[in-house]
Amino acid sequence: MHIPPSLYSSMRFNFLYVDRYVFRRGWTYPDSYVPYCMLRYILKGRAEFVISGERYIVEENQVCYIPEGCRLECHALEDEFSFISIRFTTTVQLDGSDFLSEYFRIPRVTRQGDGEVLDYFQTVYRNATTQNTSKLFRIRGNLELILAWLVEHTPQALVEESDQPEADLLVEGLRRRETRSHAIRRDPRVQVVVDYLVAHPSEPFDSEFLARMADMSPSSLRRLFKEHTGKSLGAFVRDLRMTTAARRLLVTDQRISTIAYELGFDDANYFARIFKSVFGVSPQEYRAASRE
Repeated sequence: MHIPPSLYSSMRFNFLYVDRYVFRRGWTYPDSYVPYCMLRYILKGRAEFVISGERYIVEENQVCYIPEGCRLECHALEDEFSFISIRFTTTVQLDGSDFLSEYFRIPRVTRQGDGEVLDYFQTVYRNATTQNTSKLFRIRGNLELILAWLVEHTPQALVEESDQPEADLLVEGLRRRETRSHAIRRDPRVQVVVDYLVAHPSEPFDSEFLARMADMSPSSLRRLFKEHTGKSLGAFVRDLRMTTAARRLLVTDQRISTIAYELGFDDANYFARIFKSVFGVSPQEYRAASRE
């Protein structure tokens, strides 16, 4: 496929967040609007993903692309289902669809991943959880390598089936990039807050402090944070703490009450209820199943 030089100068992929998730059979992600793009590498198990009404069975070593603006529903089909998930946005949008699918023909599910693309996912994850000053470059670089891998592994039949001229797609994409999805405009002040929260998941949640960090009022931060991430500040912090707790349950022998306390929960029973609402099982069951 010929890519016009002007397209390269227009494309930007804005990284938002990455994490590794482990769920048990019975886990369900309710039908929800997705305000950003997602890439998921399936590490283990099988699940059903419903993307804007289309059903896909995903399994180990597959890569799933979930476009911005779709609706998503998920159901775990095996005793353990795990994946790495990257959230990002692209500056080029197509009216009523998405740029990566319409221009590059990237499918929703790439049937067989390999060690190369898995390494890209793992590099994004490792760098997002470190204080390395070069991490943003490594994250962005490896995100683009994942997208390049997906383009290279897109079946030729999909590439050839589009009957819309490339030039028309390009013009439409450039026209829409500033007018579509205003609800998710990237704001560097908000990204500073996101980076801080990811690096300090156990610190007390203080909206006034975060607002000063972003140099805006608390009300403006709440509004822009939701537009930037698709979640409220409180929901983002809750999910971040739950994924941090899940990671500690997997890789440490800390007492569950200690993990809860260190993540800001004075009541371990309340922590367990929140954890189960997110992962579908109690912290004890999550840890036990991961070590079977």
